[in-house]
Amino acid sequence: MIKDVERASDVIDGIHSLVKKHEPRKEKLDINGAILELVGLIQSEMSKNGVTARMKLAKSLPHVQGDRVQLQQVILNLMINSIQAMSDLAGRERELLVTTELIASAGVRVGVRDSGPGFSAENLERLFAPFYTTKPNGMGMGLSISQSIIEDHGGRLWASRIDPHGALFQFTIPVAQSVKL
Repeated sequence: MIKDVERASDVIDGIHSLVKKHEPRKEKLDINGAILELVGLIQSEMSKNGVTARMKLAKSLPHVQGDRVQLQQVILNLMINSIQAMSDLAGRERELLVTTELIASAGVRVGVRDSGPGFSAENLERLFAPFYTTKPNGMGMGLSISQSIIEDHGGRLWASRIDPHGALFQFTIPVAQSVKL
């Protein structure tokens, strides 16, 4: 419980820093470890919505350079969005797939894919716009903030429609540079 309170405090501090536009705390980070922590946190949400999670995390990934809390905030937002997109899904499996891989030219790529209804080409154009939402109770800030976080880390966030159904959100983040003495 104490660990969860500390993590919540870190998230609040991270949002506060975002609002004040402070530079993200840059540290070497094991992105796979950060993802696995989050899966444990959302286990009850997945169970409640009948979602099965699969991980295809690349082995021996180099560390990325970034703010752990901010990057976890992005990944958590993408996973929760996927779970919510599948909540009313009937007639097929609800699956969340999280992947990581090394892309030589871009660093590490993280992908969050769901088997939900996906989105239209028209919605794809507006997904990252502030205050745009398809959720009845959504604020439309999650993807916009996530995109800002990834760009502040020197990366890129984008979305793709999956035919016949589903959505894939991916981002790249640069690999941590080695310090030579």
